[in-house]
Amino acid sequence: MHKHANTIKEKEVVLWVNISLIGISLLLLFYYVMMANAITAKDYLVNVLREKVESLTVENVDLMSAKLAMETPAKLLEFASTKNLIKASGILYIFENKNVAQR
Repeated sequence: MHKHANTIKEKEVVLWVNISLIGISLLLLFYYVMMANAITAKDYLVNVLREKVESLTVENVDLMSAKLAMETPAKLLEFASTKNLIKASGILYIFENKNVAQR
């Protein structure tokens, strides 16, 4: 009878150890899934931001080329003539007295 009682206690201990190991395994699995999800979400965000930077870079190149196209001398002359601007000449009086700002 004494041997039978020890066997029951051993079975209970083995059962509790198995339950504990299964619980720890489930916790580790939950932790793994959560960390994998967090890493995937961060990678997705990085990819979205990288694509946005690429599209903004393309847009910046387009805008810079448009700006350079507008700054050609022919375009500036055309703009000046459409706005009835006149050529500035004889403005030496501005530069005759040097260091005006220091006085």
